[in-house]
Amino acid sequence: MAERWGLRLRFALFFAGLAAGGVALIAAGLWLAYARYGGPAEGYVIAGLIAGFGLAGLAVWVGLLFDENVARPVLALASDLETRARAQVGTGIDTAPARYLGALAPAAQAVHDALTQAREAQAQAIAAETRALARDKALLAALLRDLSDAVLVLSPDRRIILYNRRAQALLGAVGLDRPAKAFLRTEPLDNAIDRLRARPGAARPEPFLTATADGARFLLGQVSAVDSDAASVGHVVIFHDATDDLTTHAERDHLFNTLLERTRRPAAAIGAVLEVLDDPDLPPAQRAGFASAARDELDRLFTTLRDSARSHGAIAARHWPMAEVAVRDVLDTVVARAPGDLQVTDSADFLRCDGFAIGALLGRVLTGLLADGTRHGPVLGAEVHDREIWLILSWQGADAPDGQISGWVAQDISDAYGHYTGRDVLEAHRTEIWSEPMAQGHRIVLPLAQAGAPVLAPQDARPEFYDFDLTSPDPDSDLMDRPLKSLTFVVFDTETTGLSPRAGDEIVQIAGLRVVGGRVLTGEAFDTLVNPGRAIPPASTRVHGIDDAMVADAPDIREAGQDFHDFCSDAVLVAHNAPFDIAFLRLKETQIGRDFRQPFLCTVLLSATLFDHSGNHTLDALAARFGIEIPTHLRHTALGDATATAQVFLRMLDVMEGAGLITLRDALEASRKMTRIRRAQEY
Repeated sequence: MAERWGLRLRFALFFAGLAAGGVALIAAGLWLAYARYGGPAEGYVIAGLIAGFGLAGLAVWVGLLFDENVARPVLALASDLETRARAQVGTGIDTAPARYLGALAPAAQAVHDALTQAREAQAQAIAAETRALARDKALLAALLRDLSDAVLVLSPDRRIILYNRRAQALLGAVGLDRPAKAFLRTEPLDNAIDRLRARPGAARPEPFLTATADGARFLLGQVSAVDSDAASVGHVVIFHDATDDLTTHAERDHLFNTLLERTRRPAAAIGAVLEVLDDPDLPPAQRAGFASAARDELDRLFTTLRDSARSHGAIAARHWPMAEVAVRDVLDTVVARAPGDLQVTDSADFLRCDGFAIGALLGRVLTGLLADGTRHGPVLGAEVHDREIWLILSWQGADAPDGQISGWVAQDISDAYGHYTGRDVLEAHRTEIWSEPMAQGHRIVLPLAQAGAPVLAPQDARPEFYDFDLTSPDPDSDLMDRPLKSLTFVVFDTETTGLSPRAGDEIVQIAGLRVVGGRVLTGEAFDTLVNPGRAIPPASTRVHGIDDAMVADAPDIREAGQDFHDFCSDAVLVAHNAPFDIAFLRLKETQIGRDFRQPFLCTVLLSATLFDHSGNHTLDALAARFGIEIPTHLRHTALGDATATAQVFLRMLDVMEGAGLITLRDALEASRKMTRIRRAQEY
């Protein structure tokens, strides 16, 4: 039992024992004097009381001084050293409170400096040894990230440990350590994996067809197993959006069947009329009637063919693989094919087209223009016209008649495309090409659809596309008994109209960050304003800067709450003073239509557990303890406070591990024990 006593309690008991012993000795001396020399007993009693109370008071005073200047500074130094031993804290130790401890504080600072230097040396050594590995990992990540097909790497329990941009574009808000079933229907994928297991060692991937979780898109993919030491460590899934392919296939089948149905009758009728018209004895009046009927059926047949051709052209145009292509890339393609000098006017615009086909078509036209030597000084550029980009090829010299241009367009554009002509290119892009005169010279115009440039500002957070260190938990283990570092967390914060959720205060902002594998995934942040349905008091606006105008068009708590629930449904929640934020969410569960019953951890309670010598557990105090800087403009914003709390929590995990708080159950039990202390702390 005594081993559990803290340092301050031990010192308190020491001074209490010292005072008790002194009082006992005074009482014994007075009793002995009274027994030997006699006299009034009251005098001895009064002297004893004065001496006893004086000694006890002196012991209390000295004990308090000792607690303030020795015990608490010793505990603070020990806590600082423990924190630096467990977490990466670069700030120096505050030695001012330990000024009466002699060489102990400088020695602690020296230990910190030595530890910092050792860590720096170790980091440099590790960096030197792993630089090649990091390079290869970056190359692999870049390759997978930028593939035109979507890629997911799944753990054995179907959780995402890698994804690329294309998967993000098709599936939406995918994230690391998120279940695949949240984004796509996994039954066909499970069947494909079962087929893989039935043929172990097969090199060929297993195909499957599935749909997104909302059923809006069809996905055609293939899955391969990843094995290590004869054990499955996951699966690689490569897929693309087959919705347009399937729709186009269905429309083509329908068009073909309709064409057959609508041409069968006119063809049969024309055949019957021709047989009748072959009769030389047919009267002229009847012959004229049958000829008129044949012409009507022939017109109906031509109309059917024309309509079918138009429908087929629309289907082909939509189905042809288009992409956002920089105009300068198309221009460079034409320059590479130019038979002579070609002046190019640069452009920063983007097209939606088949860049190779357009470049090859313009290359054919340019070659035709310059072939006979009557034209010179070609200039290639682009002009913006409404929502189109006109590619302009101008020159000096002879005109280019439409018939001549049609001849150039009728040629195959490239051996790579087979018998695919420039006319096919124009049909696929639903456009035309023509020649027109200029003030000086002539030009050929090719209009194409404009596209917006891909936007990703340098300061934008990049999503964390992969984490190869994610491992699958034992499916038989209970969540409560899993190590904290193996869990997925969502660290969140709310801003509100006030401090009393039961008195009508409402949420005006929710923000959260996912923490997976010891990393804060800044690319998977959740941040939204919330329309509280009531006025925001000016006093609250002064704290978080959110006013009524800012939330006027924001989603209400139902929509925002459902989106946040989807974001954190599979994670343990973490917040600074979590009961406050959780109370707001749980009081709105009926309105939101979702239950927030995930386990949650509070950094205030965890701080009180780990740093019981301190009475200050504010977010600013914890950030200072761990050497984390919180920009002033982000303080008291939901995302800013969530980011600071996430950084604090990551460092606390190492300290918690050193304090024996290994599992989620350990952390929750320690937090419950500190609930009473929390009420007495400043937070």
